[in-house]
Amino acid sequence: MNDPRPAIGKPAPPFSVATIATARGRKVTSLPFSGQAVILAFFDACGWQHAPAHAFRELRGELRGLGAMLVIVSEQGIWSFRPDDDLELSVPREDLDEHRMDDLRAAYGVDPGVPSFFIIDGESKLRFSRQLSGSRSPSIEMVASALSAAGRTMVAGTAPVRERGASLVSRRELVVSSLLTVFAVALLDACGGGSGGERACTPAGPGGDGSLELDVTLNVNGEAHRLRIDPRVSLLDVLREQVGLTGTKKGCDHGQCGACTVLIDDRRVHGCLTLAVMARGSRITTIEGLAHGDELHPMQAAFVECDGLQCGYCTPGQIMSAVALLREGHATTDDEVREQMSGNICRCGAYSNIVSAIQLARGRMVPT
Repeated sequence: MNDPRPAIGKPAPPFSVATIATARGRKVTSLPFSGQAVILAFFDACGWQHAPAHAFRELRGELRGLGAMLVIVSEQGIWSFRPDDDLELSVPREDLDEHRMDDLRAAYGVDPGVPSFFIIDGESKLRFSRQLSGSRSPSIEMVASALSAAGRTMVAGTAPVRERGASLVSRRELVVSSLLTVFAVALLDACGGGSGGERACTPAGPGGDGSLELDVTLNVNGEAHRLRIDPRVSLLDVLREQVGLTGTKKGCDHGQCGACTVLIDDRRVHGCLTLAVMARGSRITTIEGLAHGDELHPMQAAFVECDGLQCGYCTPGQIMSAVALLREGHATTDDEVREQMSGNICRCGAYSNIVSAIQLARGRMVPT
């Protein structure tokens, strides 16, 4: 018997939402995710709109890892959820063309009452599909766990996502795979392959889904934090969501704005592009670790004196980068400072005052 679901690696059935005219005159012809990776889910119902904000944390992390947004087709209508936005009812039930929805379910081979999801890449190719058992309306945690398993399978290449003579590996997956290669030695050591270290990995979670988490200790601002983390999670997300240090900001999440800059062994790095497990055994310094009690760090004080901030969102990253810049010792003129700080974007345009603050702090910082 043929599988009614579309084939992995092939173009996904087109997803266009035709609607009927309503008394409000609303007419929606499509959802805005052309060219973007999408997780298309089919549920009988979606009751997530009443869930507390913290319940979405793990799901947001999985969506960021996959570089995708979640679209849920349910009896209430079509919901959309992006990693950095709230759950939104994009198309209410009364606006849907039910015949078109039936055709969509049939095109994806979705069985009535069986929750299903499909991962579609930015080129509209189907990358992964799965049916969820045990609930006609899956919980947020259940979907996050399923996406975690899907992400591991896609990165490991164990799912049939490659055709002979063709590659379906995205740039994001290539970067992740490269980082996992660097991480492999540390992982083997943590699992007992090294010299007498404690076994710090769990091959299967409580659900038996093969999830892998690590017990790691991170030295943050001189304090040891023992954490259990997914090996794919970024240092930025661990600092903000598990350690509770929210001074480091999430800006672009692509390493382009510098808002997430922290120091690892006095070297400035982008927290959003650094796997947390790669920082084991290193000294991590965040904006919270610069001041001594009520005494500001010289760079912090200089930013205040020179009014080197406006909205303040980029300021923690600016200050961390500036501290490292002076320790590097290769930026003395204003032009050199601008060049060395070019990776930190200030959308308010406070650049001239930032340069002044750095030059003011130069004479106050004790060389290390």
